[in-house]
Amino acid sequence: AQNILDGYDLGAIGADSALGIHYMVEALKRAFHDRHLYAADPATIDVPMDMLLSKEWAAERRATIDPNQALMESKSTYLYPADTTYLCAVDGDGLMISLIISISNVWGSGVVAGDTGVLLNNRSGHCFSLDPEHPNRYAPGKKTMHTLNCYLIADGDGTPLVVGGTPGGDSQPQWNLQCVTAMIDEGQDVQAAVEVPRWTVWPGTYPVDVGHPFQLVIEDQVGQETIDGLRERGHNVVPCGPWGQSGSAMIIARDPSTGVLVGGCDPRSEGIAAGI
Repeated sequence: AQNILDGYDLGAIGADSALGIHYMVEALKRAFHDRHLYAADPATIDVPMDMLLSKEWAAERRATIDPNQALMESKSTYLYPADTTYLCAVDGDGLMISLIISISNVWGSGVVAGDTGVLLNNRSGHCFSLDPEHPNRYAPGKKTMHTLNCYLIADGDGTPLVVGGTPGGDSQPQWNLQCVTAMIDEGQDVQAAVEVPRWTVWPGTYPVDVGHPFQLVIEDQVGQETIDGLRERGHNVVPCGPWGQSGSAMIIARDPSTGVLVGGCDPRSEGIAAGI
């Protein structure tokens, strides 16, 4: 999705404008479609990662985006409520950690691993498919597709500058994309980035409820002009009220010259940015 968006000047367009959100939504739809078709256990299928992450493929996918019309066909799926935890940390030496862990649905599988206290997840229950032609068809010994997504951003020399992420299943790459776009393309600080009006395109990539029509659920503090502009482009916009989206985006940025750290904490959920 980020590769696809590199072909647009979102800083000039405005990431929270109707056209900016339209481009991000359409990029994610195409990225989710590709994940739905290709992402699976690499031990069981040849995943064409070089192609999928190439600039050439991104250009092909970008060429299919109409600036005035939303794609309304979906081969993707629904995001169910789940239990995922995300945290990030930076120490005094600049070591940056971005950690996400999930048991998938509420209480996972309900099975604890012996006397370890570790609760096993149930991701296989909704990330595998029983379709024999699906790349994530259920099979013995096969790892399931998952939606865990967090990030680390480095400068041109490879020095880590930012860590971030959020819980949210198929919404993780969507909200991470919005935060990264706000920071890189619009120059917003980490707290402003987690507070941008949030949206989610549904369905995503879980192999459940395939074929549902797209919806764009968006916080209405984005403004009526933006909502109207998205509807004019064919999006099925569902306003969810102010701060009505979920997620728990956490970001830490480090100034490489001074070592000063700045943390951002999502006001939509519990969490805290703290120096210890």
